[in-house]
Amino acid sequence: MFGLQLAAAHGARVIVTSSSDAKLERARNLGAWQTINYRTQPEWDKVVLDLTDGKGVDHILELGGPDTYDRSIAAIAAGGRIAQIGVLTGFALQPNILPLMFKNASINGICVGSVEHFQRLNKFLSDHQIHPVLDQVFDFDDVPEAYDRLKSAAHFGKIVIDLA
Repeated sequence: MFGLQLAAAHGARVIVTSSSDAKLERARNLGAWQTINYRTQPEWDKVVLDLTDGKGVDHILELGGPDTYDRSIAAIAAGGRIAQIGVLTGFALQPNILPLMFKNASINGICVGSVEHFQRLNKFLSDHQIHPVLDQVFDFDDVPEAYDRLKSAAHFGKIVIDLA
């Protein structure tokens, strides 16, 4: 959701995928241009291509991993970039990267940025009055419940553990 907020603030037309219609509605309220339920539309890459008149998208925040990589590669535009920021379906990654070569597209692994990136991010957040979406705050004593909430995938936004 943070990626959606940042991209929308930059003026991007953001497409969000989720298995939850309720989450997709909330994403639209945060500025998503289009949403796709990947359970009801499992060939979501084709939907993306339809939405973009066959061009594909310029940027993808890839969270899934091996179960979604081939579709992300199919949905990326010529010269586009896939930012790998999650591996929710594991690490057995073996995508067919030949289409990336033909599209002159790229994949970048994202783990953490520099201090300068963090400072620029915070200035942007302040300038645009962007606040992360928080799903729920748990006390430190309730850490097991926080992890259960995360594992359930029912959350929308960040799960916070209060250390105070």
